Amino acid sequence: FCTFKRFFGFRCPIRPGMQKDRATRITAMSYLRDCSDKEQRMEKQLLNTSEYILLRGKDSFNGLLQMVDTNPVSRITGQAIMELYNSVPKAYRKNAVFLMNVVTLNELSRRLDSDSRALLSCKGDGTFMLMDKPIVLCNAMPFISKGSVPILFGDFGKVSIEDCGRDELQQEPYDGNPDAMQCMLTGYMDCMLEEQLAVRGIRIV
Repeated sequence: FCTFKRFFGFRCPIRPGMQKDRATRITAMSYLRDCSDKEQRMEKQLLNTSEYILLRGKDSFNGLLQMVDTNPVSRITGQAIMELYNSVPKAYRKNAVFLMNVVTLNELSRRLDSDSRALLSCKGDGTFMLMDKPIVLCNAMPFISKGSVPILFGDFGKVSIEDCGRDELQQEPYDGNPDAMQCMLTGYMDCMLEEQLAVRGIRIV
């Protein structure tokens, strides 16, 4: 009963959910010219917005970044990466990936010292690897700053995402122009870390 969408930078299973009242209410709004594919465009925008909120949280929903346990570090070093890797039990490392945004990846390649730079590599197909585990790039991940969690590592198959449905697409002419529509789509989604040890992060202190 799972569908697959691009979530957290890679294809992630989304299960249908029934408890709409307990899910996180997520709304996407956009101004579009009148066209036949408004529903598809708004659905894509809603999923992008959902990825950001399911990671970072909204209102009373904390988000995945607040659910995971973290290793506090003042800066990201090779030692910090190895400690993150080893803090995830071996049973979860088999299918584990590193999750970060592209700016963090670029910073990582510059900040690692000569001894630690060998931890980072690139395969022939362009996939970046860190300690021989794939790096998945996700724009919704935070930048490196005090208090942020810019890197996650673990088995994201243990992250449960539920899609509890959509409200009907709302649309009305924008500023009185019938060719430009103000569109709004609201969905209800939830995210849960099923096994606490499966994913861990680095927190900048």
